Amino acid sequence: MDDPINHVAQEQRRALGFMLDSLGLRHAHDEVARRERIAELERTVTALLAENSALRAEARELEHQLYPLESEIAAFEREMDGRLALERERAAENGI
Repeated sequence: MDDPINHVAQEQRRALGFMLDSLGLRHAHDEVARRERIAELERTVTALLAENSALRAEARELEHQLYPLESEIAAFEREMDGRLALERERAAENGI
């Protein structure tokens, strides 16, 4: 008679194999290959994160070149909003 735990593990391995095949990914059949694959994927993720960060910085720089005064205008608007809020608060305290 089959051990129920082994049967469940076997079904899980079959399901994992099906999912990996569906995604076009390789299935590591031994622990060494699995560790190498994980290390490869971690390097890929690290490289993609670095590339994403570099692209975001480049996009910010291009946006700044396209709209050079935008950040200054936004800072000015924040300052004015703060001053207006302070004046409204003072007026409310004085009953005006």
